[in-house]
Amino acid sequence: MPTGCRFGALHMKFISKQRRTGEAGVNCRPSRLKRKSLSTLARWLQAVRAPLAGLGSQRFLESRWIVWSLAFGTRSWRRALALRYVSFSPHYFYRTPLNSELSSHQFLISEFRRNTASRRRIFRSLLQKDLNPEQVVLDYGCGPGFLARAVSRQVRKVLACDVSTGALECARALNEGPNISYVLIDRNGRIPVPDASVDLIYSFAVVQHVTEDVFRSILGEWWRVLRPGATVICQVALNAEGWRSEAQWRTDHSLRGRLRWRFGLHCFSRTRDVLYATVTAAGFNPPEIAAIATLCSPLNDDIDDQHLCTFTKPRKLARYVAGGAPWEK
Repeated sequence: MPTGCRFGALHMKFISKQRRTGEAGVNCRPSRLKRKSLSTLARWLQAVRAPLAGLGSQRFLESRWIVWSLAFGTRSWRRALALRYVSFSPHYFYRTPLNSELSSHQFLISEFRRNTASRRRIFRSLLQKDLNPEQVVLDYGCGPGFLARAVSRQVRKVLACDVSTGALECARALNEGPNISYVLIDRNGRIPVPDASVDLIYSFAVVQHVTEDVFRSILGEWWRVLRPGATVICQVALNAEGWRSEAQWRTDHSLRGRLRWRFGLHCFSRTRDVLYATVTAAGFNPPEIAAIATLCSPLNDDIDDQHLCTFTKPRKLARYVAGGAPWEK
């Protein structure tokens, strides 16, 4: 029997939940061609709407009107509005042939549920063993906050940061918590967190979107905010099939390639050697790199075929040069 589900101003009925997508099932299943056509049309519409929300340079949902609109109204109204805004970004909610038949409201609710369930699986399978109730942790690139909320139940404090003001406002509306603080990374890449104050950093779906120069800058900030001996856990794409390196993206002068670069819709694949060299050059201990598929059962997520990179800040430090690399004794 269908069960009702209310989410703020949105109301719908769920019949069943599908694997991975979590969308509602339908009695009359459309043809595969029709589902694919509807999914393609929905993705095009999402691509058209995304620039209106401030898409570019990974600062999705950056338009001021998004932030202003989320400052008013009841809590349920802001949550419903935030759901709608998150759907503008191709990174968070996306149409597939399996959910192409859902109404707009059904799609929003099913994607909220899918993201919530997916991040709980990531938390339990890849992060929980390294967390304890006394820790202050940093979620780097938190987006709408689904993973931050899952992690917050296990630690003392979650500092969830992102480059997008709109994404952070949506996170506050959708995934607030008494021990979660959502903070903005400034235009220079600085995290508003004191030096040596964080016990663990985790980052998912971030590194593959940034260039080597930006990644080195991020590593410098991670070094600054971490306590000696603290850990970093980040998801990376290594030798990913069908993915291009930064150099290949830079030499793509086609209209499609330029647009994807301009609007931050590119993903970089790295080699194990390059990742190892970049992390150690930043002063961290040598990283442990493992395929996610070997660490846990399938997550039914798009990171299943990628890698987890874990490394620590040395416990004994001689000095730190501002703007440069740290050195170990």
